[in-house]
Amino acid sequence: MKTLQKTNLAEQAYAVIHEMLLAGEHVQPGDKISVEDLSRRLGVSRSPVWTAIARLEAEGIIEVRPRQGVFFIGFNRERLMEIFVVREVLEGAAARLAAERVTPAALAELRQSVERQRAAVAPERQEIYAAEATRFHKLLADLSGNATMAGMIERLWAQTRAMCIRPDVKGAILDKRADEHARIVEAVAVGDGAAAEAETRQHIRRIAAEIHNL
Repeated sequence: MKTLQKTNLAEQAYAVIHEMLLAGEHVQPGDKISVEDLSRRLGVSRSPVWTAIARLEAEGIIEVRPRQGVFFIGFNRERLMEIFVVREVLEGAAARLAAERVTPAALAELRQSVERQRAAVAPERQEIYAAEATRFHKLLADLSGNATMAGMIERLWAQTRAMCIRPDVKGAILDKRADEHARIVEAVAVGDGAAAEAETRQHIRRIAAEIHNL
């Protein structure tokens, strides 16, 4: 973990801790987080770390329990299923709007993201796939042109990712998800908002079903 520069420490702490947690570095869902250890690793006082933690708690990634400490959110099937219901609606709507606003540059970026996902599947580089899949969903949400919707999707995606860090997702599953992403992109490419929304909603439902059966 890199140390931080002496400017805008709280913002930097937030970015580094957020990335560390969602990458599954040094911590797994449900683990207790040491504020003192984070402060030492980042080379800062506890104040900017606590500011970052407050922000992460508001986003639903961290839980601060009185007299117990700070915890990375744990796997919670019921909560995840609720999140997926909301994600299906929001991300479906975002894909429909994206199909209405897509540009050649944005389309190229989405297609490149799918190719990078496929490249990570063969060697089963799950951390690379996860990062690229996160980027893909963010690109699609941002392309909707609705900043409020995109922000909500990003927070829900982060909660999903945080609770579902798993070292044993098989390449075949990831390959299937990349195929589903590709179908979303092609619907967006031809400006078919209804198809883009339908493909996205089916994609979210399939992931929810996989997780429900864990």
